[in-house]
Amino acid sequence: MDNELIKSAFDVILENSTDLVFVKDINLVYQTASMPFIKMTGKSSLSEIVGHTDLEIFEDESLAKRYIADDHKLLSIDRDLTDYVEPITDDNGNARYGSTSKFILRNDAGKAIGILGITKDITHEYIARKRYQQEFNYLFELPKDTYAVCYIDIDSWRIISQRRQKISSCTLQECNTIEEMCDYAISSIIDQKCKAAEFYNHFTAENLHDIYSSGRRTLTFKYERKLSDTSTRWIRNEVNFLTDVDTGHLCVVLSAKDINEIKLEQLKLAEAAKLDSMTMLLNHETSMEYIKSILTNENDRQHALFMLDIDNFKSLNDTLGHQAGDKFLIEFAKELKNHFRESDIVGRIGGDEFFALMRNVTELDQIKRKAEDILEIIQETAAEFPQVKLGGSIGISLYPKDGTQLDELYAKSDSALYTAKRNGKNAFVFI
Repeated sequence: MDNELIKSAFDVILENSTDLVFVKDINLVYQTASMPFIKMTGKSSLSEIVGHTDLEIFEDESLAKRYIADDHKLLSIDRDLTDYVEPITDDNGNARYGSTSKFILRNDAGKAIGILGITKDITHEYIARKRYQQEFNYLFELPKDTYAVCYIDIDSWRIISQRRQKISSCTLQECNTIEEMCDYAISSIIDQKCKAAEFYNHFTAENLHDIYSSGRRTLTFKYERKLSDTSTRWIRNEVNFLTDVDTGHLCVVLSAKDINEIKLEQLKLAEAAKLDSMTMLLNHETSMEYIKSILTNENDRQHALFMLDIDNFKSLNDTLGHQAGDKFLIEFAKELKNHFRESDIVGRIGGDEFFALMRNVTELDQIKRKAEDILEIIQETAAEFPQVKLGGSIGISLYPKDGTQLDELYAKSDSALYTAKRNGKNAFVFI
């Protein structure tokens, strides 16, 4: 056998190989290696490898010890190790995964004289398979907060597998086809303008491929949905794209999680943030936002903005204390709210100042009667505190007659309010 020819052929293989190839002697000292292997170690030339051990080459001592342990195992069992996954690094030291085979090199007498190692970088395949397995574990071991999971092959356009379970005695309907699943989802979504409805309305292989091609691998939607018992609950859909490691098909895993209690608590907190904590009327900021929206969207109608405060309220606090003042404000706010329609906006500016927007009013007498009602409410609430003479002053501006912007109406109502105070209080004034 021509050993020089074999060595020459091996050198050519090493020079052109894209795999991580190395040869160690029986003492685990490197004798040669391919350029990809040299770069993987962070070195630049073969001379930095030859004559050295793993502990001398690799900065990561734990990694070096792992490689050495594998070599000792190979030699102790006296049997080649093939296609096992181990951690490697790229040229920049970033963690990757390799499929490694190590072979015992023997002399003519059959005695072990070294090790040949060949490692293929399988990071992409390894991560894809690991994720694929995680998704399937998720599919067949439903978390307790998950109604259902559906695994769909996009390229063959069929449901591969699905599972569901009951939460609070209800779940999602089982469907046999993708079209049936989409129709059911769309009909069950409460807000047909939400992102989830848009997603299911455009659930096609082409659109799913477009999403995947854009670089997105995960989508989430939160929405309210009717369930099997016709109750409505908040759901979070998770959409995870992955590639089937066996067929290479693009697939998607849809899961529906129950977030009803969390969402209701969030909505409760969000609503609470819009309210004045004492009177439970809308706070100043929220009232302004709602009124601006009404003036924008209902600009073909007449609206009346009331600004009011309680006359002599400071005397109530000074005479009977702030607890009595708070009690008055709470009771008055409740009655004030009850005397306006649900569609009207009633809020507290701060202290003893309030304002309200009366929507879609057609007659001036209707506004006057409302102002008189407010003054009467103040008197009725004040009757519980006879030690102090309380009253109310109200300023009123009209949209669009007195202005088309809220800031303008607000200023004019405020000006009319102080005119009422100057004219003797306990009265209402139009600007």
